[in-house]
Amino acid sequence: MIVALTQTTRLVLLALLTMSIVACGFHLRGQVDIPAKLKVLTLTSNSGSEAFDRSLRIALTRAGVKIINEADATIETYNLKINPITSADTELARNASNDISQIQRRLTSHYFIRQTDGRAIYGPRTISTTKILTNQDAEESAKLSYNQDQTESMNEELANQLTYDLGYAPL
Repeated sequence: MIVALTQTTRLVLLALLTMSIVACGFHLRGQVDIPAKLKVLTLTSNSGSEAFDRSLRIALTRAGVKIINEADATIETYNLKINPITSADTELARNASNDISQIQRRLTSHYFIRQTDGRAIYGPRTISTTKILTNQDAEESAKLSYNQDQTESMNEELANQLTYDLGYAPL
């Protein structure tokens, strides 16, 4: 038995599907809308990670933020201050030889948006990312290379989280 769907039935089914997707929390993440007051910033990073700082500058530039030197800042220019990134590893699994084979790494940092006088107007805000690292029982050089690559990927994720979070700054 084949049922012909009318245009009204199709529209109702499409609306039902759309509402179901929205209700589950799905959001397309595209370009971040940074508030106009944050389009020009100075950056003070104490992250301790050049990879994170590089990723952050790229993410901010993609979002339309211009980073200027402190010497070029005006009284209306805000400062983005990044605190040190902390790393914590949690052991998840061991192999038959009782060597660690899998860990969970968490990178966390805090940031502020400050005025030129140092007073925070937004923050402290926490950003963090977690990744499971396997191959921890491999040869030392392979393990180090793998962990370094995964940590760089986590730095990019952390930078993207910060940029995305700036879109919600109430300025």
